[in-house]
Amino acid sequence: MMKNGIAKDIRHYSGSLLIFFFIVGIVIALIQYPVLETNKEVVMMLIGTLSASLAMVISTITGSKPDDVSNLKSKIEKQDLTIEQLHKNKDEYEKMIIQLQQQMVENYDNIIDRVILKSALDFDDKNNPVSKKT
Repeated sequence: MMKNGIAKDIRHYSGSLLIFFFIVGIVIALIQYPVLETNKEVVMMLIGTLSASLAMVISTITGSKPDDVSNLKSKIEKQDLTIEQLHKNKDEYEKMIIQLQQQMVENYDNIIDRVILKSALDFDDKNNPVSKKT
């Protein structure tokens, strides 16, 4: 047994080929046998209707569907916009990380300066005791 999707595609393909060969047969018949003036409008309407479906028949035979192509194009455009937005967000995050790193370096320098100053003041206090007057 075939899966439902494959059987559906085979039916579409065979139906499209049947319509295509039917249109070709009508064109060959009209070339060989002239159409009477009284039936000319009916034959032209029939040919116009069948010819209007010819683009759909050809797209089914070749396997490309216009709706699928337009859906894929819109999907690609959406993904391109998403990728562009992600790149912008990534750049902003990189800038924020760089700024954070700069602030951390500045704060680290300030802390080291304070620790060194405190150590120097403690060292001076131990080596040079200040006399207290009471």
